[in-house]
Amino acid sequence: MRHHRLLDFLATFTVISVGLVTLIGLLSERGSAPASIADFMVQLVTVIAAVAVLIGILNLISVHLGRFVRAEHGWPYSLVVLVVAVAVIALRILDRADIWSGELEGEQVSLRVFEAVQVSLESALAAIILFSLVYAAYRLLRHGATVWNVLFGTAAVIVLLGWIPLENLDVLGDVRDWLVRVPVSAGTRGILIGVGLGTVTVGIRVLIGQDRSYRS
Repeated sequence: MRHHRLLDFLATFTVISVGLVTLIGLLSERGSAPASIADFMVQLVTVIAAVAVLIGILNLISVHLGRFVRAEHGWPYSLVVLVVAVAVIALRILDRADIWSGELEGEQVSLRVFEAVQVSLESALAAIILFSLVYAAYRLLRHGATVWNVLFGTAAVIVLLGWIPLENLDVLGDVRDWLVRVPVSAGTRGILIGVGLGTVTVGIRVLIGQDRSYRS
């Protein structure tokens, strides 16, 4: 019991000391000793995060390789994951070797492939939002036509119709732009403020030793 308490005390003392030193360094002038220490701490965290990502990738490959070798349930999906992982690693190595020629000379093919996949996924998710908004408006109006329910449904319909490229719907396009620029931006800023306050709160709890998720 005393051994665990000593380890908890040392872990808490280390976290609070490193946090305070880093905070003081970030608030100090560039080039000063505290600022240099803070830069070192940030670089150290970056290296640790990179190593953690590498370990995660190796663990992902190991798990799916084991599922594929043992032919467990869902092994075709594991095979797809392995093929994609190997392809991405191979493309990145080829980009670093700069072996592309012709139209691909000087291009980062791995980044182009990543952007193509990312854009496709974002487009699919955006399409799902359409059905989610319509279904949410239907569920709200089904429980009762209150002022806020009607307002939400009307706003959703206007925004969806405003994206239709028709000349006769220019007015709806203007209303859609106003909704996105004013109410939606206000909600987004409120969410970002909440995230910022939550981050500050967690940081303060760590600095004063109240948040001890690292304890043994």
